[in-house]
Amino acid sequence: MRDDVRLRSGSVTARARRRRGRPARAVLACAALVTAGVGAGAVVAPAAVAEPECLGPSHDFDGDRVPDAVVGAPGGTGRPGTVEVRLTGDGEPRTVVLRGPVGFGTAVTQLRSYEQEGDDRFCTQLVVGSPEETVAGMPRAGAVYLYAYDSALGAFELRERVTADSESVLGTPQAGARFGAALASASYPEETIDPKPQLLWVGSPGHDATSAPDAGRVTSFVVGATDTTTRGGEVVDLAALGVRGTAAAGAALGSSLSVRGQVMAAGAPGLRVAGKAGAGGVGLWFAPPGDPGGPPPEPGTQHPPALLHQGLAQVAGEAEAGDRFGAAVHLFPVPGDPVVVDLAVGAPGEDLGADVDAGMVSIGRVHPGLTQPLLDFRSRHQDSAGAAGTAEDGDRFGSAVSSAYLRGAWRVVVGTPAEDVGPVRDAGMVQALGTGQGWSQDSPAVPGRAEAGDRMGAVLGPDPWVRPGRAPDVGVPGEDGGTGAVLTGLLAEGAVVRLDLGAAPGARYGWSLAP
Repeated sequence: MRDDVRLRSGSVTARARRRRGRPARAVLACAALVTAGVGAGAVVAPAAVAEPECLGPSHDFDGDRVPDAVVGAPGGTGRPGTVEVRLTGDGEPRTVVLRGPVGFGTAVTQLRSYEQEGDDRFCTQLVVGSPEETVAGMPRAGAVYLYAYDSALGAFELRERVTADSESVLGTPQAGARFGAALASASYPEETIDPKPQLLWVGSPGHDATSAPDAGRVTSFVVGATDTTTRGGEVVDLAALGVRGTAAAGAALGSSLSVRGQVMAAGAPGLRVAGKAGAGGVGLWFAPPGDPGGPPPEPGTQHPPALLHQGLAQVAGEAEAGDRFGAAVHLFPVPGDPVVVDLAVGAPGEDLGADVDAGMVSIGRVHPGLTQPLLDFRSRHQDSAGAAGTAEDGDRFGSAVSSAYLRGAWRVVVGTPAEDVGPVRDAGMVQALGTGQGWSQDSPAVPGRAEAGDRMGAVLGPDPWVRPGRAPDVGVPGEDGGTGAVLTGLLAEGAVVRLDLGAAPGARYGWSLAP
């Protein structure tokens, strides 16, 4: 049995310690890993007395200034979902498991609700998507769970279960909408103390619009620190981009989400472009600086939304049926510029010559301050200079995209989960564009071995810039027949690579990751 999921017994003790040159303070340590149901409201974990204000980075749930990894295992075919939180515990790591229904853990992220000094327990909260849940009798309508870590209790507490009809969410549950299939919220580095709660963005790719089934929708709202009432709600859909009716049907807006600075990107991989079904697109929404839970922006201060797809003058390549442009999206920083961001978009269904579904990634810059915010997007695939491997039928390059800081620059990281490794089908691989480096489980120093159906690289951590080493974890959800696994340290220069296996057959451990 894995050490990080073994049930242990122990006592709770208090002791003073000195942390990284900071004054000594009392810290509670707990040797027990305790699991609990979604409705139980609390999961015991090692307690840490949080510092005032938001001095730690996002994803630091236990207050030791180190981001804590989160792994979703949504289960399936009657198997319940779980979310594993790996608390670093200031050098005394513990793993906490939250349990829920089938689909719980399909998506995970963090949310900031800090409003004033003393709200530091809300600097980073855990958010879990459960899109397969039945709501008001409607199957697969979906729900989202919000947890806060209480240092005094040494526990995660359930703050709120949010559905499409919760206060200020501005919607109604729909069967099959899958509210919570994707999640995103802005994240922050250390020493960010400005008391502004942030928007939580929730994707519902199965939402039906008028005359457009499965058009999709993205909903945003703020959850405050003083209470759990959502507020400042907004709904964004394809109609705001001029796409309606049959053109929007099946677009699945909200299948993927990414937020960085003033920009929110939402993938619509089923979008019909110039009559070509499933060509795909990405909606971009721009927020003005200020409090996202405050009053609406003044006219002219917010850039109108934009639709990105192949076939535009700024985007290399032609829109083709089944490209699924927008199946994955990732916004990452431009060093030295807090406004401009880079965007990577995966199109895993892209055909390259005779190679069907070989896959492609488009990379470009987004500048919210310009009249035309979309700068040139170039395409990359496995036959491009600086890429690893060779484009082949069914590789599905671009199924996941993220970034890593390697060799002194931000690099786009691409997952190719259907890559064959020698004769082994769909073993998967990951690579960092521009370096010529690619990794499979048969690569030197990578734990495990390439096996059929492992699908390494189907999932990449979406927010690596907040963590030491600045590289994403890698999901291997098909490992051991769907038990699943996560590779940590694979792209972090000088790090030891670790493979963590799931504990339950068929649970798909590693289906979602944070940061």
